[in-house]
Amino acid sequence: MLAWIRRHWRVVGACYIMLLALSHIALAWDDYTAQVTRGFMGTAQGRITLAIDTRGLPVIAFDPATGLSSYTNREGAGTVDLPVFDLNPEFDGVPVVLLHGTPGSAYGFNTLGPALASDSRRVIYFDLPGFATMGGGKADAFEDLSATTYAFFVLRVLETLSIERAHIVGWSNSGAVALRMAHDSPEAVASITMLGAVGAQETEGSGSYFFEHAKYAVGWGSLVWAPNFVPHFGVLLGPDSERRAFLGNFWDTDQRPLAGIMRNLRTPTLILHGRDDFLVADWAAEYHHELIPSSALVMTDGDHFMPFLAAEDTARHIAEFVRRHDDPDASAVGGTVDLAPRVKPFGGIGEAGLDWLHFAPVLIVVPLVTLVGWVLPGRAWVAVLVGATELDIGVAWLGLAVGKGVRTIRSGNGRNPTKWVGVLAEPVGQLGLGFVFVQVVARPAIRFGPDWLHWLGWLLAVVLLSVLVRVLPMMVRHVWTTRGRRRLGASLARLTNHEWWPSWAYYAPLLPWFAWLSVRHRGVLVFTACNPGIANGGGLAGESKGAILDGLLASADERVLYGERLPDDGSSEERAAWLMQRLADEPRLGGLPIVMKPDAGEQGRGIRICRSRADVEAFVRDTPGPVMAQRLSTKPNEVGVFYVRDGGLGRVFSVNRKVFPVLTGDGRRTLEHLIWRHKRLRCQAETFLERFAGRRGDVLAEGEELVLSWAGNHRQGCEFRDAPELITPGLEEAVRSIASGFAGVDGGGLDYGRFDLRYDDDRALARGEFDVVEVNGVTSESTSIYDPRRSAWFAWRTLARQWSIAYRIGKRNRAAGHRPVSLFEAWRMSRSHLRERRRLGHAS
Repeated sequence: MLAWIRRHWRVVGACYIMLLALSHIALAWDDYTAQVTRGFMGTAQGRITLAIDTRGLPVIAFDPATGLSSYTNREGAGTVDLPVFDLNPEFDGVPVVLLHGTPGSAYGFNTLGPALASDSRRVIYFDLPGFATMGGGKADAFEDLSATTYAFFVLRVLETLSIERAHIVGWSNSGAVALRMAHDSPEAVASITMLGAVGAQETEGSGSYFFEHAKYAVGWGSLVWAPNFVPHFGVLLGPDSERRAFLGNFWDTDQRPLAGIMRNLRTPTLILHGRDDFLVADWAAEYHHELIPSSALVMTDGDHFMPFLAAEDTARHIAEFVRRHDDPDASAVGGTVDLAPRVKPFGGIGEAGLDWLHFAPVLIVVPLVTLVGWVLPGRAWVAVLVGATELDIGVAWLGLAVGKGVRTIRSGNGRNPTKWVGVLAEPVGQLGLGFVFVQVVARPAIRFGPDWLHWLGWLLAVVLLSVLVRVLPMMVRHVWTTRGRRRLGASLARLTNHEWWPSWAYYAPLLPWFAWLSVRHRGVLVFTACNPGIANGGGLAGESKGAILDGLLASADERVLYGERLPDDGSSEERAAWLMQRLADEPRLGGLPIVMKPDAGEQGRGIRICRSRADVEAFVRDTPGPVMAQRLSTKPNEVGVFYVRDGGLGRVFSVNRKVFPVLTGDGRRTLEHLIWRHKRLRCQAETFLERFAGRRGDVLAEGEELVLSWAGNHRQGCEFRDAPELITPGLEEAVRSIASGFAGVDGGGLDYGRFDLRYDDDRALARGEFDVVEVNGVTSESTSIYDPRRSAWFAWRTLARQWSIAYRIGKRNRAAGHRPVSLFEAWRMSRSHLRERRRLGHAS
């Protein structure tokens, strides 16, 4: 497709220009017909048309010193024909004036207006400047569209209608208009009702005037400027004049003075707000109630669109309020009527945290969002807070985008423009999904109801959103192709089968158990005293494989595969030459081929079989840090044997078989195709395709077999199967003998860990005939938990038993004088280990 466009770019360009011209013609026609016909829509009774003298009506000069506004006519100004809906004009009392929000129009009151007028009260509503649809009332006819201008405009309309005093209902952005009217002309305003209304700058989005105006600038560019170059024909975007009007109102309005106006306001004020309002947060209404001394607050179970979704209830609340304040001498009644109480999340701590978050400076919240959103569950928390209107979406987007940008740079992709598109777009998708998810699905559970439902709702919202954020974009991206659908099938398999779950999913449910073990054995890290002979807390993080192998070789058991660490100094050629000499001098290394591995590697990362000196040089050159060489076992099978010495003699805790992935050709399909077709192998397709990047297009002959991984590691493609039938007295005695002969750091021993063994067949293994490849320390797992035939409950139960033993052994060794590592030491080891993993990941 792209190639065809490049070949015919002139034709494509001409067609695009033609479509763009037709789009602009259609928009102009729509704009014209809207001006002609819209004034004749709406309620049938009591509508009049006023001619307001001056086309650009109020040009406002605001004096900050006096707080007064003056108005002059713009040279060459014309007229604005304004349809005014006037219900019950014969009513001789104080009328109610309804001011619509932004974007919006007077027609938004076609339900609420008649409901208020049902008791014969006079109700008036009309379009505000920029939204006026007759005779030149478009946005570009006005020099200023701020709340101050709108207040002056409304007062002028009332003057023209000979109305000396009115009740003002400001919906949404017109809350600022009502406040301005009460401030500038208090004698003309009997009362104001802030209906789902904005107010103080601190409650508007981020709370920052400058940050909000940066968002408005983005909105202007994307909704006003950019559509001029897109042939959209008005679909979804609507008329250009209305987009200019609502963005102009946001841009021109300065909400910073409103908090001071509210503190000094004496006009009776009703703050009527829906607890479920997702455009103006409910906590904003509560804050406005605190600011206005003459206010009453009514919180309902409605949302931002109460004027037409709950018109009868809204009219009842307003009618009761204005009826009292028809009398100018009536005193304002304060207090709060909460018809939809909200439970604050996680008790007093959650309430204090959200109160701080609502008013914290942007320069503090953005870095905080960046840190919290660094991991996937953190991003879900951010999205849930946005969906619950506790956090501004612009602040959240910036924080997540900064975090993703830093990760992009650190991953070495900073020069790839397409990656930066993802930096900007991915947080938009995550937050948009979070907003919809919370509003549609999770909001009742996280905002209302009993405490237990409230707590559970927040946690479930985060968990489910974490899954959605990961799964939904992938589904949209891959559902269109056969290979994509197979990717989705692999993702679904990884999601539903515990074998593929990430480590946090295994360990998160066990956190209460770890807490209990820590209390019971009087130490969070007491288990790090398990293996006195292994450095770094018995193998907590970053331990040396070479040092552990030296401890095993101290047993002088020929079943331990001999290995040596290469010198750290010298070029790759010099270090390879050193190893070639050692292979000639040391028969225990076995000669070529030989296994090369990072000294601090894990999960099979970086392991390679080198069959020549060139292979060794390449490995040393590509692998950062210390490396080691080890004799290659020729035995075909491998098991993981978990060993513990929990008082008395050591024993085998578990055994798992390792089934190496093998691909069988059919003579027709490529290697890549075969991998994606295989129900199991496609779950780790990326690993295999990266490993065989140069052979993806190869076609295996029918019946030809290809071993995709020879490393006995689950992350590298090996399948683990629980095999308790392999635990025999001969195996147990052999492993116990090697473990008891272990002499590591300061002569310390080995009490707890997993042996990786190579063997010929089950009978040989039962007799204790095997090769010891390596031993992993205290953070190793009983890898039978990854058996796809077993359940997640089996995995959690096994891990709980395994770690109970670790704590017991650690407590015993601590009593014998072996010191566990401190929390600071563990943090330092983990940081160093993560850096090493990152280096190995980049190298591989």
